[in-house]
Amino acid sequence: MKTGIHFILIFLLTFGVAAAQTPEELPAIGLPPPPPSEMPETDAVKVKTNKSLTDNLKENDTKNQDDSITDLPKLGIGDALVDKIANIEKKSEENIKNAGETLSTMINANRQNNMLGGNAVVKRSNAAVFDISGAMLRMSPQQIDAALTKRGYKKTVQKLDIPNFIRWRNEEKCRAQGVVGYERLENCVAQMAKKDNHQFIERVFYSKYDTQEDMEIRFTSNFTQNKSYYLAYKSSVLTNIRGNSQKEFYLRNIKIYDFWKKINQKYGIPDNKENVIWGLGGNKPYLQAGTGLLRLEDPMLRDLDYTRMSREDKKYMNTGLYNF
Repeated sequence: MKTGIHFILIFLLTFGVAAAQTPEELPAIGLPPPPPSEMPETDAVKVKTNKSLTDNLKENDTKNQDDSITDLPKLGIGDALVDKIANIEKKSEENIKNAGETLSTMINANRQNNMLGGNAVVKRSNAAVFDISGAMLRMSPQQIDAALTKRGYKKTVQKLDIPNFIRWRNEEKCRAQGVVGYERLENCVAQMAKKDNHQFIERVFYSKYDTQEDMEIRFTSNFTQNKSYYLAYKSSVLTNIRGNSQKEFYLRNIKIYDFWKKINQKYGIPDNKENVIWGLGGNKPYLQAGTGLLRLEDPMLRDLDYTRMSREDKKYMNTGLYNF
């Protein structure tokens, strides 16, 4: 009897336990675990297969767990992403600022080098805004007189003129009227030109006796409103010191130095150092300097005056002298 009981116990221990767990209930070795849809739901985590992972995490409050996901800082719609990134590390902002200042310094230094002697950038002076003792280009005779008188100059000589093509035409008209003799002919020509507003102030000379300075100004005709296009300055202080003694040599050099010092202070560095010329080049206004000499000229205005006189002359090409 005891032998039979022992046999039954061994049978149950061997086959009974094995029957409790069939091979289908054990996880297969080497295969991944079953997907979340087949996992049994628990009270801790409830998974809904019809929603995304993010929605499942929100519905299952896992913030109290140790392995919960930490919320990221929210970026508002109006917030600048660059500002958010910059606030992460303040040193980065300082480095960027220093780098910007360094770059700006390098650009400015390079620009100055190019202006002084580089080939990339060429800086030239606009001589149209220059003046000599207050007198400027394209001023009327009245404006020139007011500017130089204010500086202590006095008018010494004024010359009137008539364009040649107007003069020659008036001479023919005066002869046709029976005018003879040089003086009478000149007077007739001048009267006709003055009546037609063709006589103009061609040249004026000014002097400042106490400082031994002289000015010569030339003007265009009335076809360009009688404007100044040529201003010449001369100082006689340097030429009046003659001799080769040490005293005269010393005094002359002081005055030469003072002249060029004031030129540099007023007009700056010449654009053409070899010929001492300021200007934009071409037929644009320019200023040229020599020891004790200055010349400010506007070739463009002079050429414009010639062009307008030429156009006026063409109006009289059809003389009407022939009737065949």
